[in-house]
Amino acid sequence: MTDDTHPGDVAYRCAACGNRTRFDVFETVRRRRFAHFDLGGEGVTEEEEILDREVERVACRWCDRTDAIEEVRPGDPA
Repeated sequence: MTDDTHPGDVAYRCAACGNRTRFDVFETVRRRRFAHFDLGGEGVTEEEEILDREVERVACRWCDRTDAIEEVRPGDPA
């Protein structure tokens, strides 16, 4: 599964058990971050851009299935 949208643009549904809320998402992300460190060494990320994102596997937390996962986009019927 490859998805180059923002992670928040995709939700999941398990066709086997009906779960729509709990999933383990295994992904590889390449990102650019602007990290700002103060003089004490504490850092915060002020900007972040996702350059590439690959979803490798999605597993249902209720039934542990990976073969029944469906992507649900905003506006799709329930």
